[in-house]
Amino acid sequence: MEKGMINQRKEKYAKVYAIYFPKLVRFSEAYILSRDEAENLVQDVFLYLWEHPELFDSLKNIRAFIFTMVKNKCVDYLRKQTQDRNQKRPFAEIEENELTLRLYSLQSFDEDILSHTEIDTIIQDAIYALPARCREIFVLSRFDGLKHKEIASLLNISTHTIESQIAIALRRLKAELRNYFSLLF
Repeated sequence: MEKGMINQRKEKYAKVYAIYFPKLVRFSEAYILSRDEAENLVQDVFLYLWEHPELFDSLKNIRAFIFTMVKNKCVDYLRKQTQDRNQKRPFAEIEENELTLRLYSLQSFDEDILSHTEIDTIIQDAIYALPARCREIFVLSRFDGLKHKEIASLLNISTHTIESQIAIALRRLKAELRNYFSLLF
């Protein structure tokens, strides 16, 4: 392989790693509940990608591919964990139900579900669901970049009202988007 192609491969790999490693670890950790194991699973996926450079050229959607690989590794991990626990001791019913729900949720996860357009739509819908005045203040603050005093002056309300409305907006958005956090950030 010529040197230019090797460097190009390294750069592409480094870019994919930098973008997706933290997201994949958070995604994996949400299901297997162990940061160390999540990092190990994601490292295994990136090692596989490194050992199979032809994938970079042939894949149309690297994001979907690596999310699928991590999802499958998490499913395997959870199945093995279930088998190991069943062999060692009887499972507490709550523990077993929780593990079953995590496994089911992971198996039904569609890694193609969130394109950039869909993510924007989800966020816009969550913002639109805010009460009108709360939404207006939030947009002026976060999207238009106005300071609290500027918003207060513009809307003829106190800065305390601005602060409390932004706090309400953030709480509601956090609640509305909680199921998407591991994928969005």
